[in-house]
Amino acid sequence: TEDPEEADFFFVPDYRACHLHLAPTYQHKGLTLLEGDNFHSSIIWNHKEKYRNASDSDSLFKSLISHLPYFSRRQGLDHIFVFSDQGFIVNFTHTFPSWRDHIPHSVLLTTEAFTPGCGPSCFSPWKDVAIPGHVDWDRLQAFRANNRPTADRTLLFNFHGRLPVNHGYYENNTVRQAILRFAPRFDVSIGGFINDYFEVMGSSHFCLVPEGTSSWTNHLYESFFAGCIPFILSDRFVLPFQDVIEWPKLSIRWPQDSVDDTMYLYLLDLVSNRRSLVEDMKSRVDAAACWFDFYSVDASCSPYRGVLHDLERRKMSMPRYLYPRHWAV
Repeated sequence: TEDPEEADFFFVPDYRACHLHLAPTYQHKGLTLLEGDNFHSSIIWNHKEKYRNASDSDSLFKSLISHLPYFSRRQGLDHIFVFSDQGFIVNFTHTFPSWRDHIPHSVLLTTEAFTPGCGPSCFSPWKDVAIPGHVDWDRLQAFRANNRPTADRTLLFNFHGRLPVNHGYYENNTVRQAILRFAPRFDVSIGGFINDYFEVMGSSHFCLVPEGTSSWTNHLYESFFAGCIPFILSDRFVLPFQDVIEWPKLSIRWPQDSVDDTMYLYLLDLVSNRRSLVEDMKSRVDAAACWFDFYSVDASCSPYRGVLHDLERRKMSMPRYLYPRHWAV
């Protein structure tokens, strides 16, 4: 609705985390620099005009709050903010350091519940909503094109991406270090970025989903479009849409500190001796992929439907008001 009196919630489309992510530092690790420039990227178009300084983030956000016309009516209970990438470089505490003083009751949409530098206090399961990460259209289509039936899959499991051996931010990531032990095995595929990534995903029965620089990782959502059963190795990963997706029936959660031969033998036994269960899980993965497809036009199954479902549940338990300034008879 465009009538604020009819609205149950007000969405505040602020994405300043993106602007802070782009703020450069001197000879920033991993940045392809402009010639003769130790700060700005040659890949990011018009980089010099795209970022904001972190020192201004708090004052900018407080100014934003003061200009929201309906915020004070219910002290922000019915306002929704997006904090969708809370990883190692820029997280919640950088984007709006004094958020607890200004939006403590507002609904937060976030890809993760455990924020580095903030901990579990940044997420309340009673009001906040865990949302999936975005998989862009071209990648989504490539995954789907290589999604093979269970009978045609030749790899037990795979992981390709950032690891302690190829990226400085992951030097202390113990779970990603641990999965490297499987790299020599002939029936798995483990390593850094590869050209045939989509084919490997579509040829694997299971896709490892290890903790990254924070508890969430987009590897989870990519696995659905490849028809690859998620094998989650992130103990603090709060999964989205738990009311509509039966996660224990289409994925496996394994303690991230127990990456060893027992894990390998467990998965090998599933594929070798419990093939019908693997086929059933794969079918459920395929059926649930629409919940993570941001290009979906299916009104009954999309990330938007999932978010609305969670907001409907929160609306039912939301107080009508906190402390109105006055009323009288």
